[in-house]
Amino acid sequence: MHRDLAARKRAVVIVFRRYLEAERSLNDLRRDARTWFPPSRKPGPAAIGNPGSVVRNAYERRARAIAQLEVAILKLNIAKRRLARRRSPVLALPPASVRPG
Repeated sequence: MHRDLAARKRAVVIVFRRYLEAERSLNDLRRDARTWFPPSRKPGPAAIGNPGSVVRNAYERRARAIAQLEVAILKLNIAKRRLARRRSPVLALPPASVRPG
């Protein structure tokens, strides 16, 4: 495997793990936050708290992780296309003096 492609794949794995950790943390905090409310007044999954709250920070950390994952996947795909272009033979036309017609 090409070095650039291997590096991009490692980056995707690292960022994906970071995303999973952020997702797990947010879900745990949301579950814990729901226990603060009486059963008749449970907040929905959209309750993320005020700016600066622990739940809001976890939500924003997960949002950053998602954005970083999207960028890492995009860069991996670009590296794959670039490598494929380098490896594919260039189909050049013969010189004009050799072409029929």
